Amino acid sequence: MRRRRSAAAAGALLLIAGAVVPSSASEPNEPNEENADAARTVSVDLGQVVQDDYLGVGVNIIPWSLMDDTTALGYDDADWEVDVERIATIRPAVARVWFQLDWMELEKGQYDFDSPEMRTFYRYLDALENAGTEVLLNFGWKVGERIHDWFTIPGLPDPYISAPADLPAYGASASALLNELITHRGYDNVRYLTFYNEPNGSWDFDAPGDERAYYAQMARAVHERLSQDGLRDDIEIWGPEEVNAVDWTGYMAEHAADVFDGYSFHLYGESYDHLSQSIADRRSLIGDADLHLTEMGWTNPGTSVWETGYANYVIKSANEGVKSNLVWQLNGVMTDDPAGDTNGAFNLWDSVILGIEPTAAFYEAGLLSRYIPKHSEVVATSTDGDDVRAAAFRDEDGELTVLVETAPGEAKDVTVEFTGQTVTDAFHRIEFTDAVAQPEPNALLPATSGTLRPAGNAFTDTALGAEHSYVVYTTADPATQVAVTPVQSTVAGGETLQLSARLVDGRGPVSWSVVGEGNGRIDARGRYTAPDVDTERTVAIRATSRRDPADYGVAQVTVTPASKPGVTDAPVFSLEPGKYDSREAVFITSGTPGAQIRYTLDGSVPTADSALYTGPVFLQPLRTTYLRAVAFADGLEPSGVTSRLYKVMDVQNAPDGYTFCMYAGQGRCEFEGEASVAFGSDGLFAYGVFTDGVECTAASFGGDPNPGGDNRCFYSTTIPEEPPLVTIYNAGFESPATGGTANGPMVNGWTFSARAGVQHNDSVFNPASPAPEGVRTAYLKTDSGLGSRIDQTIRFPAGRFALTFYAANRTDFGGLQTFDVLVDGVKVGSAAPTSGEYVLHRTDAFTVEAGEHTVSFVATTTDGDNTAFLDAVRVVAAE
Repeated sequence: MRRRRSAAAAGALLLIAGAVVPSSASEPNEPNEENADAARTVSVDLGQVVQDDYLGVGVNIIPWSLMDDTTALGYDDADWEVDVERIATIRPAVARVWFQLDWMELEKGQYDFDSPEMRTFYRYLDALENAGTEVLLNFGWKVGERIHDWFTIPGLPDPYISAPADLPAYGASASALLNELITHRGYDNVRYLTFYNEPNGSWDFDAPGDERAYYAQMARAVHERLSQDGLRDDIEIWGPEEVNAVDWTGYMAEHAADVFDGYSFHLYGESYDHLSQSIADRRSLIGDADLHLTEMGWTNPGTSVWETGYANYVIKSANEGVKSNLVWQLNGVMTDDPAGDTNGAFNLWDSVILGIEPTAAFYEAGLLSRYIPKHSEVVATSTDGDDVRAAAFRDEDGELTVLVETAPGEAKDVTVEFTGQTVTDAFHRIEFTDAVAQPEPNALLPATSGTLRPAGNAFTDTALGAEHSYVVYTTADPATQVAVTPVQSTVAGGETLQLSARLVDGRGPVSWSVVGEGNGRIDARGRYTAPDVDTERTVAIRATSRRDPADYGVAQVTVTPASKPGVTDAPVFSLEPGKYDSREAVFITSGTPGAQIRYTLDGSVPTADSALYTGPVFLQPLRTTYLRAVAFADGLEPSGVTSRLYKVMDVQNAPDGYTFCMYAGQGRCEFEGEASVAFGSDGLFAYGVFTDGVECTAASFGGDPNPGGDNRCFYSTTIPEEPPLVTIYNAGFESPATGGTANGPMVNGWTFSARAGVQHNDSVFNPASPAPEGVRTAYLKTDSGLGSRIDQTIRFPAGRFALTFYAANRTDFGGLQTFDVLVDGVKVGSAAPTSGEYVLHRTDAFTVEAGEHTVSFVATTTDGDNTAFLDAVRVVAAE
């Protein structure tokens, strides 16, 4: 049988090889008989409606980008332009938006709807309104410190999550806000209202006594005040925003059914089959009332899969009567009250000040948000195989959209057939696979890859490969997107820059414009002239489709002070801004000979009294550093201020216990006294013992252990008796430095899958014994029928070796977790820990050639909820 080419290769051939009919063709495509054994059929019954108003796919938003602490780290209007353009690209159906009372009510009953926070909030509402997004107002998610004195319940341990002490006042506040938003400011997209977050947990809600009863009374107070003020018919009330707490939904249905118009719950990473049970459990309590999945998410990349993921949650939810699916969350922010940082896992993109490329989830969830129609009918579907799933939608204009998800394993020809209505319109095809989710700065959703025209009320897609994928087939117009080149660039004041743009799934010219006053000018051909500036600034430039001004792209240009007579040249940083996995160093220079550089690390404006630059600035792990600098020289005016933002994670790139001290060939590794120093990268290191520092060069170590690698020096004041036989990164699982759990998927030396990670001695797993080494261990977990694994590709010399490690089992919950140990996929050992005491294990001996080899620990228990702990992995010589 002829094998199908990969999705990446197929995509390039779709419009010429006839696998999918090109948009200009008039004849339908035919199934490929050579692949009949992989044929699947999706049947869509347009005469049977299973849900009459599916709201669509939306997002959760913490609207803090234009507030402190994000703006204090350099976020500005040019960054906001990027965020707004991305909202316009994915066009969420519903956005659940965080709201704090301290933004509008610092004193009880005194409302300020023109506060700085409220003005920021309106900008979010404007962006959502322009994108056609309805708003679920999440009233009172957290409680800012400024109102702790009057809002909170005395005696509760954490005032930031306190329920309101005065319920009638809380109802009055909610009514006043909605009156301002809907009646006075005309935000008719504010349609839904909910309260706090996951009140069944200990992290976002606290109330005395029966918390369920208090929550119901709180919602009732709002309901009654809205009714009194004539606003109740303008808003739907949802709740209780519970996660894995069906009893909360049941309580609201039993005691406050007249208050709640819909019931909301959250679910993260549970299997597709488990979702069915979750829906059924709640449906048994609420009857035919509206049910909403207002948080769902997968840490990315790689955890949204056939067994559990964005597409299959939407399919299951739509077919089983759930009214909306909201993704956690839109983008990362840094908050100041309460202090926090939501950048990292789950976001469609991190704050753009940390880097402009979105996450893989942007492409996967964003495509669903854009193309699954809002307020649509869900019509009945069925499939003839257990490796294909589908849902079908009909929007208010009669346009049809079919979402089909296919399992990995074999290439498939999928026929979509319609009954109950004659279908003749062509369907645009948009496919998502993991290969599509390659982050790039324009953040373009997957483009169309052909058009399928029904014949005999059916069409066949012959371009599906063997990998996991989902495809949207829609008769609606595809999304026109604008790609700009370059997306980010730097010019000095007064200089020019040539920009270009192209339309994706669209035709025609673009018009160019500079956002804001005094930010330079751009001509009709895209040539930008930067303004003269004294201090660095970022400028946003739009390339807008002339056919549809709602479709545009954004470029950012950083304008730096130009060299001028009589003025010190502005500082230049060696390291590009953004997020880094591990410790880095920044060198700062000025073009003015002999200039003195002063800098700050906290975002404050540097002055002549700030810290003097004398050598590289080392960026510390688990910290966000806003590095700002100014240069001074005798007889010259000071330079303008330049700035760079860095966020450093805690991913280990050194032998355990060693700290980064210098890049190869760029200076001296400084330390006092005697230390062991490792030189190299990628697991290949040369070691030496030195006193009071050493030049970080291959010569200092007698040669280069990894020619061509990103070699660095790392030091440890603990000098080992002998260097490790083979270097394993994070062998003792002390990174990341969590005080609880750090859950996969993540890479930190090891690649941790979902349901694997690192846990502290004080974690919720409540380990019976402390870690044999340090204060953290790895864990392997199985639940919902889904297992986990931990892998690392390690550089070995040729030889015969074994692995040693400690293992224990979680004893306070669940059953026994067994796991296998593999080298290059071959089993060399296993463990079946039966107690909470750590026991040393040793694998069978194995022989390897010099080079890279992958060590894996793979959970093998498939039933129940089970957890094993793992620590202190070593490579030893075979006995």
